[in-house]
Amino acid sequence: MTESLPQLLDAKHLAGELGVTRAAAEKIMQSLPIVHLPDLRKTYVRRADVERLLESCTFRKDQVPA
Repeated sequence: MTESLPQLLDAKHLAGELGVTRAAAEKIMQSLPIVHLPDLRKTYVRRADVERLLESCTFRKDQVPA
């Protein structure tokens, strides 16, 4: 069985999926490894990397960092 390609998101689609502004999505992308394909101007991030970042930044109310 072949492994499927990673799902890639650009800033516009990331903003739409997360319900945040494009500026916020671009800031999130700066925290992640970037996928830059030859001859394309757009940069992307892997969906799995976004999910890991969100998981590591999610806290219960009694755990929120100061």
